[in-house]
Amino acid sequence: MLANVGKIVYLCTTKRYVIMRARILLLVFLACSICSSACAGDVSRSAAMPDTAAQAAVNMAVYDRIAAALGPVAPSLSMPDLMVQVALQLLGTPYVGATLESEPEQLHVFLDKTDCILFVELSACMALTLKGKRIVQAGDGCHFAVRDTPSVEEAAPCYQLLCDNIRNMRYRLGVVDGYASRIHYTSEWLLQNGTNGILREYSRRLGQEFDQPFYYMSMHPARYTQLSHDVCELGRIRMIEEHLSAQKPFFFVPQSTLRQSSVMAQIRSGDIVAFLSTWAGLDLAHVAIAYEHNGAMHFIHASYAARKVIIEPQTLADYAANGIRVARLSDF
Repeated sequence: MLANVGKIVYLCTTKRYVIMRARILLLVFLACSICSSACAGDVSRSAAMPDTAAQAAVNMAVYDRIAAALGPVAPSLSMPDLMVQVALQLLGTPYVGATLESEPEQLHVFLDKTDCILFVELSACMALTLKGKRIVQAGDGCHFAVRDTPSVEEAAPCYQLLCDNIRNMRYRLGVVDGYASRIHYTSEWLLQNGTNGILREYSRRLGQEFDQPFYYMSMHPARYTQLSHDVCELGRIRMIEEHLSAQKPFFFVPQSTLRQSSVMAQIRSGDIVAFLSTWAGLDLAHVAIAYEHNGAMHFIHASYAARKVIIEPQTLADYAANGIRVARLSDF
């Protein structure tokens, strides 16, 4: 009996130690980020305008086209419905990978090419922008919690507002400060945007708990140019992975559960669906926007196979061999 009690105490204190250590490491990481930002000036603002003037002109042409089409109806649409309409406007956009990879790290915005996560990010941020909302960081980068009301402020819809929203959605606390300041694991993207009240994940109520460790990037630094030669950035990534691994529990919806009509009926057009990875230490391999099409639930995504944004011919249930996680944008 005493031996069992000792085991329980050991497990509890070990879990508490791991969580505390992860939080301490992350606080050190954030402090270092703030210090380096102060030394370099206002990093988040200096990196706020993306890319070249030529790219900005291309982006603004796409922005103006979507704003002209959806601006008049944006106030009457829910956020999920508005995101679907933005996604439909982006059909046919070429799939291009690795568009964000540059040194030094800076905000890159491309409206004329995309990959899977950037497509979902752009659709969500464009919907926020058309609603005249700017994301305001509500978290501290260390603690994650579901926020009932969106942390936003009123702003006039414009291209600069879109860039600000992308920065706040893509970077930890909205600060551009090196490769590790960009959110690389989709789970953290969901956690930060949940903490800001922009979305709410509801995988728990549909699915089941599973173990999700995070270590893929630090175990394979040679696959990431910025990590292959920068020990400091690699160390920052390890801290983030340890912190994310402590954010248990995680939940997912297995493919067998998705085939139940009562479960599929709870997934709506405009929901963000993230497909589980089969690679050890990597959480999610693909991201899309659920879309009811021809009487069944499909999804809109930047397809690697099709090399462009498409409405996926397969149903969501047929495609999701490894299961999914599901989130929904908050409404305004």
